[in-house]
Amino acid sequence: MDTNIKLVFSTVFTSFFTFQLLFYFISSWFSAKVSPGFNSLSFEKKIEWHSRIGSTCHSLVVGLFGLYILFFDEVAKADPLWGDSSLVKVNISIASGYLISDLLILILYWKVIGDKYFIIHHCAALYAYYFVLVSARIYS
Repeated sequence: MDTNIKLVFSTVFTSFFTFQLLFYFISSWFSAKVSPGFNSLSFEKKIEWHSRIGSTCHSLVVGLFGLYILFFDEVAKADPLWGDSSLVKVNISIASGYLISDLLILILYWKVIGDKYFIIHHCAALYAYYFVLVSARIYS
């Protein structure tokens, strides 16, 4: 297994477990510290809250990382379409790990936050990310 494949898989798994930890543990702890009213929320509202915390953290991480890549990654700047940037692969891997984590949460808490359009969105994004990672290997 070459280094890029190991990097992608390890980043996806790390991202998945990080977002699971964020959903199940860190969000509760942080939210209770920041907002005294958090503990009085219903179970359903807490699930939705944790989901939104994860989504917000995901968008901040991949968004800021994407801006860094846009402005400072020489490989991506040299060939934005077909460049084989490791940073781009890491960013896509982080997003993939989040999407898999969120898919699991959507399924486990279907009655609270489940929506077939979220499932379609997540699966379509994962397919696109997979295609980008595979085509980057084929054409590079």
